[in-house]
Amino acid sequence: MIKLLADKNSVLIKGLNKPIKSEINVPGDKSISHRAVMLGSIANGNSTIIDLSVSRDNLAAIAAFRKLGIKIETLEKNKIKIHGNGLYGLKEPQNIINTYNSGTLTRLISGILAGNDFFSVLSGDKYLNSRPMARIIDPLALMGAKIFGRKNNYPPLSIIGSKLHSIYYDIPMPSAQVKSCLIFAGLYADGNTVIYEKNKTRDHTERFLSLQDYPFTEEDTADGGNIINVKGGGELKPFNIEVPGDFSSAAFFIALGLLLKDSEITIKNVLLNDRRVGLINILKRMNANIAIIDYREGFEKVGTIKASYSKLSAINITEEDVPDMIDEFPIFAVIASFAEGITAVHGAKELRVKETDRIKAIVVNLNKFGIKSKEYDDGFEIEGNPDYSEQLDKLNKSDKFEVKSYGDHRIAMSMIILALLLKNKETAVNDVRCINTSFPGFFDSIRFIYFLTSA
Repeated sequence: MIKLLADKNSVLIKGLNKPIKSEINVPGDKSISHRAVMLGSIANGNSTIIDLSVSRDNLAAIAAFRKLGIKIETLEKNKIKIHGNGLYGLKEPQNIINTYNSGTLTRLISGILAGNDFFSVLSGDKYLNSRPMARIIDPLALMGAKIFGRKNNYPPLSIIGSKLHSIYYDIPMPSAQVKSCLIFAGLYADGNTVIYEKNKTRDHTERFLSLQDYPFTEEDTADGGNIINVKGGGELKPFNIEVPGDFSSAAFFIALGLLLKDSEITIKNVLLNDRRVGLINILKRMNANIAIIDYREGFEKVGTIKASYSKLSAINITEEDVPDMIDEFPIFAVIASFAEGITAVHGAKELRVKETDRIKAIVVNLNKFGIKSKEYDDGFEIEGNPDYSEQLDKLNKSDKFEVKSYGDHRIAMSMIILALLLKNKETAVNDVRCINTSFPGFFDSIRFIYFLTSA
């Protein structure tokens, strides 16, 4: 049972009492869709994108570049054509660019706007406007950008486009958003912008630059890091791509397949970029039964994921593990709740500045379910119990749980998956409209799962 409550921003979930065996699809990858819209808009010529994510975040990116004078046509469902005007073909927007709840859009587009000779303002919802932006403001200022935020740190951000100069920048905390922002700014800078990241992060932006024949280099360092060298003033060629399925969306159903007894879920056509599948690598270390089939390589690595019920063991997550699974920690916390032993996560302080403080949100919500967990400054600890659902069901209590998303789409979906795992129990999850930020079809997929268990 899934029931929308009276305020239409809360759902009541009843835990499943039967296993499921299902094949599903997930929407196009959100990170790739963002970059496709941005880089297609500043390419010289027309680009076509198939299976673009239609999440609210990605629709916001399309709306933003239309405000900047770019013609973007909708050819059919999830397929668009972008008429790129080149690096300097954007026009000054007539009003504020609304970035809604999207930190990716806000941070990445800032790098582009900083190098264009006009004035612009970025502002989002109350959650986005409470997220610190110093991590991009500071390096962009070093490049000569004129970018100002509320309290010098928070959106709305006002940007006066300037002539940028190249810098060498050592990114203090691993972040693909910061890296991509500086790569975009580097396109407009004099000379070569050099970016060093101690821990490699997702490389979607670099893959696009290669696809678009843009002059840049990458080099591994002896300490395991990465140096990116971007030459300013080049030309971005147009492209035609098909966006693979979003791994972060697939992760929710991977969890369900692994944790719901006797179940098996297959997720088709999923992005398997090396820097995005950290969760799979961790789950295999936890003895998860996960198989990759129909694997293929092109612009990105893609394949089908099959997740089957598994008895998992707890694990310790270190700083080195974090970048490749940074978006999956909310659902990983649910998985750890059913793993034998104590799981500890360290080196994940970036979770404090996501759509919400995800460390606090995870711990507060799990404790409401009676799952023992506690916060660290840079992570959390969870005492897992593989038999938790069965033990709860045998108590024969009419316990009802209530948790909230704190406006965070990944927290909301993770709590719904956890609720599905609690056999016959009812859970209210509040503030769920935020799910449209990344996965508008999420509830359709959940309803399909209920249909399978009732057929």
